[in-house]
Amino acid sequence: MDIPDRPSKNHRFSAEERWLLLQEHDKCLDHGARAAFYRAVGVSAGGVRKWMDARSDGLLTAPESGPADVEAVSGSQRNRWMNTRERLELERLRRENAALEKRVQQSEAAVEILGKASALLDSMARSAASQEPEKAPDPEPGMPEWLRRHPGRHKE
Repeated sequence: MDIPDRPSKNHRFSAEERWLLLQEHDKCLDHGARAAFYRAVGVSAGGVRKWMDARSDGLLTAPESGPADVEAVSGSQRNRWMNTRERLELERLRRENAALEKRVQQSEAAVEILGKASALLDSMARSAASQEPEKAPDPEPGMPEWLRRHPGRHKE
């Protein structure tokens, strides 16, 4: 294992060095090998975990594929890491998205229930229309003409 020279604990490894150290870290399979690696390199397990997260997020790539390190990238790509405000905003948006998804599911269930109720009412209306309606009693003889029923004008 070729460990780069680290002059002090405050020294930061370059993106290429971090990539190579992660390659060596991935080779540590024996019991206690990773702890020995951390001691030899002079880094913490949490630091290496951050490098692994950056690699899985695509922020740390192989040296031949171009710079993706936050220090090596310029301009608009420099702020790829989220600050606290952005993390809080992301968490708020995720909670809001989950709540909206729940409301959509409830709305879809309500629409499904209303569709079934509509079909049921429609079938009940058809069966009621197919039955013979009862005849209304004859109007009183003293009713005015305009109140009397005229056959053919009204549907029964």
